[in-house]
Amino acid sequence: MTTNLQNSPLDFSNIQTARGLSYRVLCAGLDGTQFASRLLEDALGMGDVSGQDRRLATELTYGVVRRERTLDAIIETFVSRGRASVEPELWCLLRLGAYQLIFLTGVPTHAAVNETVALAGSVGRARWTGFANGVLRSMTRALTGEPVNEPGRRAVPLRDGDYLGFDRDLFADPHEQPAEYFAAAFGFGDWAAQRWLERFGFERLLKMGFWFNAAALPCLRVNLLRVDREVLLEDLSAAGVSATEGTLPESVRLGEMARITELPGFRQGWFTVQDESAMAAARLLNPAPGTRVWDMCAAPGGKTTHMAEIMQNQGTLLASDIEFRRIMNVEQTRDRLGLSVISTRTIYPDSRNLPDGPFDSILVDAPCSNSGVLGKRPEARHRVTAENVAELTELQARLLGAALDRLVPGGRLVYSTCSIEPEENRELVLSVLAGRNDVELLEEQEHIPGEPVDGGYQALLQRT
Repeated sequence: MTTNLQNSPLDFSNIQTARGLSYRVLCAGLDGTQFASRLLEDALGMGDVSGQDRRLATELTYGVVRRERTLDAIIETFVSRGRASVEPELWCLLRLGAYQLIFLTGVPTHAAVNETVALAGSVGRARWTGFANGVLRSMTRALTGEPVNEPGRRAVPLRDGDYLGFDRDLFADPHEQPAEYFAAAFGFGDWAAQRWLERFGFERLLKMGFWFNAAALPCLRVNLLRVDREVLLEDLSAAGVSATEGTLPESVRLGEMARITELPGFRQGWFTVQDESAMAAARLLNPAPGTRVWDMCAAPGGKTTHMAEIMQNQGTLLASDIEFRRIMNVEQTRDRLGLSVISTRTIYPDSRNLPDGPFDSILVDAPCSNSGVLGKRPEARHRVTAENVAELTELQARLLGAALDRLVPGGRLVYSTCSIEPEENRELVLSVLAGRNDVELLEEQEHIPGEPVDGGYQALLQRT
């Protein structure tokens, strides 16, 4: 990670601004080999960056990654000489400037243009300034300033159902080529756009697109072993934080963005961040106190700790994952929430050191395409492809089969993903069960993004 940040052809030595840090991360990620989230974490740790700049750098970085395809379609309209003739780092700079112009309403137009142009000089590329200035100012003049309330060739989807109008065509006609429009205007791959259109229809597809591109407000899962939900809500209100009861007894929905670690009760282990669709997995498995439980793919630990709370912190709960760094995250959350029932194990990718079992309950929260949580996983939207899903289903089938072998007779297992692709969900489960006569499917749950939670799937299985 750090190597990618340091080995840039540009001079970032004097850059400590939010825009400079974001640009540094975006350039380091151009080869697609590393996650922007980890690169950003490294970049923020290299210098003394204020809280406000940290938030802006995060918004810019994730925003550009999330809307990369949309930005490219718009920029291509204003670059007459063609993208192939533009250096990748310069194109990255144009993305950063265009994102501020179009999607950051709190940034004045002149600031978006001037700061982007100045950044070119700051990184030792003064020869870029004229070109960047011309492209961004042409883009500014093309904004109509008129409200647009429906999709169109000249309409850029923003957030919360709004569109921004341009004076020229940017995308395919949504009435004639709805999948092509959605892919470019909302920032998704062609394969995902086409199959979602066929499955959900255009109106729901638009709703999903706005959901994925919105600034998702955090949902908290209350640790009922330490505090009642009403007490947490009262403390949040006293601190001036807008929050309401969620749809589940242990969930609280925040009404605004907040620094989670500074909220009342965080240090006391009163809550952790978890979407309600993710809470469904542990609730469906419902492991009993005093039993032996295994969370096969545990990191970062949200579902692990939820199960421990359901177990009343009684019994044994083994949390395993293939990355030691991620297992450390599980341990940190475990300790903060005071859940002593959880032990951890780092397993090898080839699964040769899986626990023997048997277990009364097992959760397989399988690695997946993340297609149900693309608002929270900005890079994942570019990996929702037929090839990637096919590769994942092979791994998912192996994990599910290995876990089923370690269940006691009568034991229960939940197979869970944060995907909405049938190949990773129901079709995968039925395929695995077709090769066995000792397991039955008891229940399934499917969550569609934007209703009003993230997407996902859970299947409850029992060994006979």
